[in-house]
Amino acid sequence: MNDAAGGALGLYSAVGDAFAGRRLGFGRRRAALAARFARHRGGDDRNVAANWVAGALAEIGLVEVVIGPDATAQQQVLALADAPLHAARIVGALPGLPPGAADTVRWHREHDDGTGVPDRLRWDGIPNDAAALGIAQAFLEAVEDPDEPREATEAVFAIVAESGRRFRIELVRAFREFVSTAPEDWDGPLDVAVSALDADRACAELAARIDARDSRTAGRSERLAELAGTLAGRLDLDPAHAGRLSRLLALGRAAADVPHDDFDPLSRFARERRTAAAQRAAGIAASVERYAADAPFLAASAAWHEDGAMEPLAALLALVLAVDALPRLEASRRLRAAAGTQFDPRVTSTYLRMLETEI
Repeated sequence: MNDAAGGALGLYSAVGDAFAGRRLGFGRRRAALAARFARHRGGDDRNVAANWVAGALAEIGLVEVVIGPDATAQQQVLALADAPLHAARIVGALPGLPPGAADTVRWHREHDDGTGVPDRLRWDGIPNDAAALGIAQAFLEAVEDPDEPREATEAVFAIVAESGRRFRIELVRAFREFVSTAPEDWDGPLDVAVSALDADRACAELAARIDARDSRTAGRSERLAELAGTLAGRLDLDPAHAGRLSRLLALGRAAADVPHDDFDPLSRFARERRTAAAQRAAGIAASVERYAADAPFLAASAAWHEDGAMEPLAALLALVLAVDALPRLEASRRLRAAAGTQFDPRVTSTYLRMLETEI
């Protein structure tokens, strides 16, 4: 896995996969395919890198799409049609990425006959790289169709069938040639010349976007990170690591339809939902090399002290999540009652001492 795939861009790509309901890693395979296709068409290193970034982040705009339970079918379609616009804005705001990547993301769902989104461009009005990324995505969707996966040759036939309508004829011809000559690992990891992002800052911004999807969780990741860092310092744990884990917990809500998590944090009846969110966060983190070591802490954050031995950082996460959800006047009484059963006694007593000094 290259540095870009294993770092912040890999995390953004995996979150895009999660919101799209895809198997984790789809975005990075799409990125490798788009980059190799760009090379086949004569692209230089800069162009190849731009295509890789666009392929990796093509669906990150879904993090901004919130569809209410009462939305009509038309409202859902219109909301999803804006996803490429959101994605282009997110990509354009990330520092140091290759020029052109944001535009490629914006227009990769346009169709040659003008029926695509978001701008209903047609023919030569669609940039070549965007049109090529649309072909790469459709091909990979056919190959990875959960109901009817296809061999590469069959998937190409599906692309050819849309030639002149959805896809540009000359690009379909070039893609068919590319697939016929591509190595077996055409969607495998690919080293590209992409500047490394500030991973901590990128992670914080991504967590904030996920939080903002629901007014009840807006700003939560930063509140958790601040409290976790302070508490970690009192417990002789790594404050920076505790802060990063707190932000990564937001990944548990990286899905198009996730139930609200504003339940009582000490309720036994909500354990299943807490566990599902923790496991979702851990799964996304585990799929990205830079964050894979964080996955066990995230998964364990839903455990209770009475379940057995618990990693101190995971115990800390469990406590700060509960604290954020509890009214301040209730926190002291209810946490004391749960120490030793739901929460680690040492973590709980340390937090309560902090609370007493603030009052």
